[in-house]
Amino acid sequence: MINQKMVAMSKSKHGFPKETESNVEFNKYVASFAVATLLFIIGIVIGNYLAEEKISKITQMESNLEFDITSMEIQNLLFSENPCYTAITGLEEKLRDTERKISFMEVQLGKDNEGVIKLKKYYSLLEIKHYLSMEKRRKECNMSYSMILFFYSNSRDKIAESERQGYVLDSIRQRYEVENVKIYALDKDLDLYIIEGLARFYNVSDSPTIVMNDQLLEGFHSKEEIESIIISTNE
Repeated sequence: MINQKMVAMSKSKHGFPKETESNVEFNKYVASFAVATLLFIIGIVIGNYLAEEKISKITQMESNLEFDITSMEIQNLLFSENPCYTAITGLEEKLRDTERKISFMEVQLGKDNEGVIKLKKYYSLLEIKHYLSMEKRRKECNMSYSMILFFYSNSRDKIAESERQGYVLDSIRQRYEVENVKIYALDKDLDLYIIEGLARFYNVSDSPTIVMNDQLLEGFHSKEEIESIIISTNE
């Protein structure tokens, strides 16, 4: 009997630590799960907050952009009344600033976002109007600046080469004063009749294509090629 009790006590002593270790491991799993769940919930809350902040900022940007576009349209009307003597630098800087804002919105919301496309169409109409005014000014007022009309595409098979050409034109824009080189970029796939009309007028059939001082440059063209035309125009 004594031996049996000792054996039972021995089993009890050996079994208790195993049960304790099991409880500790279980508590660790529960604690880990609780922490992971808490972090997940915090992540969702922070994510929703940042998303709301982002939407709020973009909505404000859209409102500011609409105001800027309306302001530029009025300035463009004033310029059209006296193209040879009206100062244009401020208007062109505003055009470039608005273009950067729309590009930022494309990155934030996507190129296919309805709101972005709507603003882009409105801006493109204003840009074309300014281009036609500058072209008229160049011919009627005997100006020697270069005019670059850039037709690009965001379609899957054209976007890479279009962006490559866009980078070249950006570098040219940074190098030359706006009084010497004027660059206008139009999305050929934007579904605007006036863009289609300009493309037909200049015999543009593909993207990217540059119309530069009435010369048609199809496909990609290097910075050196474009600069040679600019130099010859400004001489």
